[in-house]
Amino acid sequence: MKIFALNLSISFASHNSKRSYEFEPISFEELMAHLFKGLEFPDQQFYVLAENNEQFQQEIFDLQANELWRELDLNVEFVFPSEEQIQKFLADFRERFRETDAAGGIVTNEKDEFLMIYNRKRWTLPKGGVEWGESIEEAALREVKEETGIEEVKMHEKLGETYHTFRRRGKWNLKTTHWYKMSGKADAELNPQAEEDIEDVKWMSREEWLKESKTSYPLVRQVMEQEFFRTQTN
Repeated sequence: MKIFALNLSISFASHNSKRSYEFEPISFEELMAHLFKGLEFPDQQFYVLAENNEQFQQEIFDLQANELWRELDLNVEFVFPSEEQIQKFLADFRERFRETDAAGGIVTNEKDEFLMIYNRKRWTLPKGGVEWGESIEEAALREVKEETGIEEVKMHEKLGETYHTFRRRGKWNLKTTHWYKMSGKADAELNPQAEEDIEDVKWMSREEWLKESKTSYPLVRQVMEQEFFRTQTN
């Protein structure tokens, strides 16, 4: 499981995970010393030896909650002795948040272009919260239509989930976003949803998206990268 805290990403692995490389995890104290000195380059990766106790949970919670660290393009992987300890840790850690669900889609057309929205100075994917009484699939379709103005969208397979944290009304939330593959027509009329601060919506080729990707959220970049890999291997 990977949790995104704005630009910071936090993931969890076990010592016996199959890897193509070897590394020696540092301590949490060493991680913080590195952070206070500053990153050497964007998307820097750290491997940190994890502990399964309440104090360590609080340290990770504080890491994701600190706005200074949330702004860094940083990847931290916490390494546990076993997969069982990861699951126990995550079950306890998630209790610190109010959990919510959202849904969205990667919409493509017959030209293999992707439907993107420009929201708060970032190109991103259409998504939004699940409303009471609707299914996750219904929410995904509704949000895509509302945010982009496209009227005819066909639902395909589910692609997976992502997780991100945010603070609202003094409470930290952990949101699970459910992503679906969808399709539409290149000549469809598009209309950005202004009330959601969406300034623009357009079809982008893969090359166009890659040029803009660094301005987007790491979460969205991961979803798009996984889709590129999936389509190349199918």
